[in-house]
Amino acid sequence: MSAPLLQISNLAGGYPPVSVFHGIDFSIGDHESVGFFGPNGHGKSTLLKTIAGLIDPWDGDIVFDGVQLNAKGRMRARTSRNLNYDLFRRRRMVAQTAVRSGLIYVMQGNLLFPEMTVGEVLEIAPVAAAGRQGVGEMREQIDALFPRLRERWTSKIRYLSGGERQMVSIAVGLLALPRLLMLDEPTLGLSPKLRIELSVAIRKIRQTKVPLIIVDQNIEFLTSLVDRLLLFDHGSITREIAADAMPSHDEVMAMMFGEAS
Repeated sequence: MSAPLLQISNLAGGYPPVSVFHGIDFSIGDHESVGFFGPNGHGKSTLLKTIAGLIDPWDGDIVFDGVQLNAKGRMRARTSRNLNYDLFRRRRMVAQTAVRSGLIYVMQGNLLFPEMTVGEVLEIAPVAAAGRQGVGEMREQIDALFPRLRERWTSKIRYLSGGERQMVSIAVGLLALPRLLMLDEPTLGLSPKLRIELSVAIRKIRQTKVPLIIVDQNIEFLTSLVDRLLLFDHGSITREIAADAMPSHDEVMAMMFGEAS
């Protein structure tokens, strides 16, 4: 059996001094898709930011394609409340290293460059591909996935709708030629029409066999995309469900809260 593409072992993290998640163990194989579902504010986004290297892990291991991305061992505690220790402490993981390896994170909230046009943003996006081959083919796929972006090519990001900004965000992630793509709440706050349009595009991305980690509050959307569903509650994975046993929304609510909703 081949080694997993991503191996997360005993991972812990948060925003010092507040612990957000702990004891996280899971792996993802080539061409596999995994979904995270759980209450808001329980650490799912913080976990993805940590795996992407935006936040330093406190403990545990992040191994991608056989390479350890973070420093081994437990992070030492801050030594002074009156000193910004982050100014002097070496990073335990660097986001650029994760990106160069092909571990790409598309965060929630459409945090893009508001004064740049769609075309300008998508022109600079392939820099993150770090020499991986296939940018031309990916541009063609993006035109097919998101034809609306070609219509908005000269529009500034600030004038796009929330759904259109999300399309640009995912297109930027794809132009980095991910070996694993992490999508954080991709349908959050969208109109029903745009949610359907974006869901169709993500299903097409899934069909290309790009491995995915998806966090979303729409359980039906998640279960239609993933090979495994991980329930996340109070900073830990409480249950793993295989594709052939995917539950309904009410069944998930019962698993997490003890009663159907």
